[in-house]
This record gives sequence, structure tokens and C-alpha cells, in this order.
Amino acid sequence: MAARLPRVGGLEPSAAVTQALVADARRGDRAALDALFARHQRRLLALIRVLIDPAPAAHVAPDDVLQETLIEAARKIATFEDRGGASFYRWLVAIARFKVAEARRAGRRSAVAPFDAEPAAGDTAPALRVERDERAARLREALDRIAPEQAAAVRLRYLEGFTVEETAERMGKTAAAVKSLVSRGLDALSSRVTAPSTF
Repeated sequence: MAARLPRVGGLEPSAAVTQALVADARRGDRAALDALFARHQRRLLALIRVLIDPAPAAHVAPDDVLQETLIEAARKIATFEDRGGASFYRWLVAIARFKVAEARRAGRRSAVAPFDAEPAAGDTAPALRVERDERAARLREALDRIAPEQAAAVRLRYLEGFTVEETAERMGKTAAAVKSLVSRGLDALSSRVTAPSTF
């Protein structure tokens, strides 16, 4: 069995590396920023897919939202305040939530048409609805394949919109346990969902 890596300055090795990369990225080191994104983007994409699932008929592509999130993070990295722990990932999540909401608003605006308008030639709205339904079905199937408690935590937090505390109360667990379940659930989802460019 491999020996456990020692903590660095009181931090787990992973957290210490993230903290060092954040410091370099804030000083303008592009390679450090790319490394940070590489460490977090898989789990972030899994979260974005969950956030998008209840979206209206307007098409919202998870990969596009991820790219917009990372672009915005790169633009604002100098303003990020490192508070240790998972603060960088939480910052990315906050940006992703905003970008999902922004994409939904844009989609709803583009979907508005006069009531008496004739459907345009080659109208793709039905195709988009089918694609949305297929993405939702794949997400439900993926949730069914991960540990039940992880799936329940992800559903409550991101599909039903409960806070960590509310989720903990409904599941009879501590807030820390819920955060761990959600984190492991998103990691499990990211490894089970295929064709990320279309999900």
C-alpha cells in the first residue's frame, strides 16, 4: 500500500499545490492558471451538466458554459481572494452558476416569437427539445449508476436547489458529510457520462 503523502504547512498535498498555483496565477503566470483549470475543470463540467438539466427548452451547451466560466475566471483571477481549502473551486462554481443563468436568459430571449408567426423553414426547436430530453435522460441514468446517497445529495443540492444545510437536514447528515457526498457524486458523474460535447 502506498504511503500517505505528508501535509505541507498544515495542508493536504493537493490543497498546498492548489494554493501555490493560485498565488502564481494571481501574479500573471498563465501556466499556473492553466494547471489550476486542468485540476478543476472535470468536476466543474459535471456540476454544470447538473445545473443545466432543469433548463428550459432553449439550448445550453455545457462545454460552452465551461469555456465561458474559465474565460471569466482568467479575466478576474487577480481579484480572487484565496481563503484556503476549496475556496478556488467554490469561486469557479459561483462563476459557473452565473454563466448558466446568463445562457438560459439568452436562450429564452432568442426563443421568443410572435404568436401568429409561421414556423421558419428548417426550424430546429423540436430537435433542440429532443436533444435536451436526451441529455436529461442520460443525466438521470448516470445518477442511477452512482452511490444512492451521492445521487440523493446531488439531486437535492442542484436539481431541487436546496442549500447544504437544508440538504443535510433532509438526509439526516452533517453539512460536512453532504459536501463530501456532493463532491464524490460529481466526480462519479464525470467519469460515467460519455460524449461530453453533446451532453
